[in-house]
Amino acid sequence: MRRGVRIPLLALVLLGVMWSLAACGAKQNELPTHQIDVAKDAAAKMDIVEVKTGIQAYIATTSQLPPSVSQSVLGGVVDAWPTNPFTKAPMAEGTAPGDYTYTPGSGTSYALVVHLSDGSTAAAP
Repeated sequence: MRRGVRIPLLALVLLGVMWSLAACGAKQNELPTHQIDVAKDAAAKMDIVEVKTGIQAYIATTSQLPPSVSQSVLGGVVDAWPTNPFTKAPMAEGTAPGDYTYTPGSGTSYALVVHLSDGSTAAAP
């Protein structure tokens, strides 16, 4: 008789534990995705430095800004063109995460930002 009481109680406890774990699992599934985006954002911020180095080398060589910032224009001075960590394609001008925006200014001044997973931008250091 006691045995019959313990089995349903044990089953109820196990069911409760499984339900709790399932509820926590939904939150845990969001966390790795966010961490991956944070890591990809960090990689994009590091890779934009290579693009900036290419711009600086172009300016040092020609005393003017490059007409555009692309692999075809700067690839000769950037040893390995950086890869967009979100698409695995070469980084390119655009507004998608991992892409960059180049805005020429006057003289040799310019702005260079990389687009991040949350829609914000980070300026090249």
